[in-house]
Amino acid sequence: MRRESERFDPLLRYREFLEETMKYELAEVLEKLELEERKLFALEEICRQANDELKERQESEVPSHEIFMYHSFLHQITLDLEVQRKRVADVVKTYNERESALISASKDKKIAEKVRNKAINSKKEHVKKEDKKTMNEIGNNRYTTNN
Repeated sequence: MRRESERFDPLLRYREFLEETMKYELAEVLEKLELEERKLFALEEICRQANDELKERQESEVPSHEIFMYHSFLHQITLDLEVQRKRVADVVKTYNERESALISASKDKKIAEKVRNKAINSKKEHVKKEDKKTMNEIGNNRYTTNN
């Protein structure tokens, strides 16, 4: 006789596989997010230092072409910062999507576990009732044969 839980085992294994896969994907996205945030921080630091240097050079007597070069450099860094902020925002969006997918996969796995456990418990209850019924019949048969 086939165990009742065997019917749900493939589904449960599949749900566990999905959950584990999504955990790894989420970890990869988290690493990528940390890397992109470090890049953003580094660019912000470079921009801050360049602004400080520009202010120092403006206060001292420096040729105007150097100040123009600093302005061009700062403009390029500002553009790079915007691109990096967009990358961070995209990775955050991906992270949130993967996180919600993981939560959904975890819920699906728990549902499959509950259904499997309910089927097992139902089968156990059925077997108990059958055993009790059999024992009552045996008891009744003994009582009637003894009397």
